[in-house]
Amino acid sequence: MNNMGIPVSRWVDGVLEDKTKIEQNDNIRAMFYWGHAVNSQTRGPEMKKAMAKLDMMVIVDPYPTHAAVMNDRTDGIYLLPATTQFETTGSVTASNRSLQWRDKVVEPLFESKPDHEIMYLLSQKLGISEQLFKNIEIKGNEPVIEDITREFNKYVDYRLYRSKP
Repeated sequence: MNNMGIPVSRWVDGVLEDKTKIEQNDNIRAMFYWGHAVNSQTRGPEMKKAMAKLDMMVIVDPYPTHAAVMNDRTDGIYLLPATTQFETTGSVTASNRSLQWRDKVVEPLFESKPDHEIMYLLSQKLGISEQLFKNIEIKGNEPVIEDITREFNKYVDYRLYRSKP
């Protein structure tokens, strides 16, 4: 647990390298893609080999991504449909620390769920929801988005960023 770990850009090595050559107790056996991570990484052929070697692969996205289609898996793969930006309310941040607030335009289609609800339901299954959401109110299966925004932004009032009519 005190090892340095493997950066996401080198996850392929965490799967394919001999475990004596990585600073982990074991090789990576499961991969959880949330967004377009595969699109921003190189080493496609090695990535495909690594995907085949995983015990489990989970992909959360509103659209089919490279991760969903570049592998030949028939088992141990889960595609979880996330809502689009039009089907959920909440803040969006970028690497430049900017913040946007978006309001829901339409209800989620089919079985899609917002990212924060997927995260909550997954944390319940893993038995870590109490710790992960200790400062966040839950209504039904959905964390209160304003509480998440305050947690991420160190209690900055999101209403300051909303445009006024």
